Amino acid sequence: MHTQHRHKNGVLLIGYENQENLGLRSIIAALRKNGHKAELQPFYPGNNQTVLEAINKLNPSLIGFSLIFQFTLEYFADLMRYLRIHGVTTHFTAGGHFPSLRPAETLELIPELDSIVRFEGEESIIDIYTQLEKPTDWSEIPGIAYRNGNRIIQTPLRPLIENLDDIPTVVRDESGTTTGGIKTAYMLASRGCHFNCSFCSIRQFYGTAHGKLRRTRSPHHVAEEMRELFTRSNVRFFSFQDDDFAARSPAQKQWIGEFLKELRKNGLSEKIKWKISCRVDDVEPLLFQEMASHGLFAVYLGVESGNETGLKTLNKQTSVRQNLQAIETLKEMHFALSAGFMLFDPSSTFASVKENVEFLSAIGNDGYFPINFGKMLPYAGTPIEQELRIKGRLKGTLTHPDYDFLDEDLDWYAFLVQKLFAKRNFGSDGVTALLGTDFEYRIAAAFELYNSPELAAAIKQNISLSNALAVRTLRKLLDAIASMGAEALLREENTIISIADDEWTGETQITVQNSKLRQKLHDAIETANLQQSENQQNKES
Repeated sequence: MHTQHRHKNGVLLIGYENQENLGLRSIIAALRKNGHKAELQPFYPGNNQTVLEAINKLNPSLIGFSLIFQFTLEYFADLMRYLRIHGVTTHFTAGGHFPSLRPAETLELIPELDSIVRFEGEESIIDIYTQLEKPTDWSEIPGIAYRNGNRIIQTPLRPLIENLDDIPTVVRDESGTTTGGIKTAYMLASRGCHFNCSFCSIRQFYGTAHGKLRRTRSPHHVAEEMRELFTRSNVRFFSFQDDDFAARSPAQKQWIGEFLKELRKNGLSEKIKWKISCRVDDVEPLLFQEMASHGLFAVYLGVESGNETGLKTLNKQTSVRQNLQAIETLKEMHFALSAGFMLFDPSSTFASVKENVEFLSAIGNDGYFPINFGKMLPYAGTPIEQELRIKGRLKGTLTHPDYDFLDEDLDWYAFLVQKLFAKRNFGSDGVTALLGTDFEYRIAAAFELYNSPELAAAIKQNISLSNALAVRTLRKLLDAIASMGAEALLREENTIISIADDEWTGETQITVQNSKLRQKLHDAIETANLQQSENQQNKES
């Protein structure tokens, strides 16, 4: 156990910052409110040296790591090992979904770790920090796990924070994050979710400790933070990270109504745009029209499956008809749109996968948004992970859990799909880039920074080509395995090579075209921003 500091030198929190890490920034705000020094160091695989330099500069008394999901464990284990080898003896603690749900396993997997902060961290980390030199008192700190010799001690869970308004507003940097040339900030209005989708650990994370399954900040509190960011930093686009912003309960509908009134009262409704994530059964036309009139601009939709069996397996409590209706409604309202979708889940058969492919074709053929798809992964603590373990189907490693299907040919199909679409679906130049170009254009147009119907049509056409190509490849591979069987297809090789060549050649052409469109967009946005800046200077002079 590492407790060597006699003088408190503050806390350094380390985690991913692809977007603003609101969890760590909230903990920093809580530490600072209580008079403690606290800083954030962004981490990504490969910047171990940068993290070490930050530690040597700050010499913190406590270092916390944000291990949100288990697939990051290996990266953080490597980082901690690197830091220990290079002489860092500071107390290491960690939080996040996997450490909270599996504290003993995390401590065993990463011997460099000294403790775990379980579930919400704002209060527990303060207690660890203030009692660093009193390990005999740690058993009295609720909501943590720690080493005591060869034993791992788990203290009683700390109840969830009842009133989220009591948590100080997250600490932010003047990072200059922009989307389509517009200053952007990430927001959180609630914590938790009322639903219990079998593949999701949100319910387990917020439902294990005592407290409400979903808690919200007051509408006034959220709108006031947005007003402050708008006034101080000219932030005009807000991306809400809530797991289910538009929850359809009467209480949440009332919350949304009050929130919209607060936006209007603060003079923001006509000046800002915002994005939410929600379920398909949250999409009520009148409610969404009202939100749109107050700046709602973009929606991430948790669709997940295009067949009834898959939806039941995932415990979505929705139907294919609802999926299609929600997507159509959002298109008709002209929202920027993206969707989560799992081509494969543990119940998958060739018939259900074919239904999913046809569903993707139906929603993607118009090029309104780029379709994306993957395999459902059984994350630790989820109901589906437990079910697969009981049935003896859980395989893979702790950091990369997996499962087989009940049809070996389908295993091969899923394997080939993963190989064929790895770059398209998960590479930075694939769907992410297509979505980025579309989204940035929509933002720029919405704020009248740049508007070109020709460019909009070209972006949509390129997305349509990408969607059609993906569906065509999925169908070709399905037909090939159906007619030949996986074993004969693999042995014959030429068919797979031909399918792969068509897909990758098409992807390359789409990527090149997207790069050209994106460059044209960025040049136009830069010119518009320069013009605005010149106009502002002329006004001031």
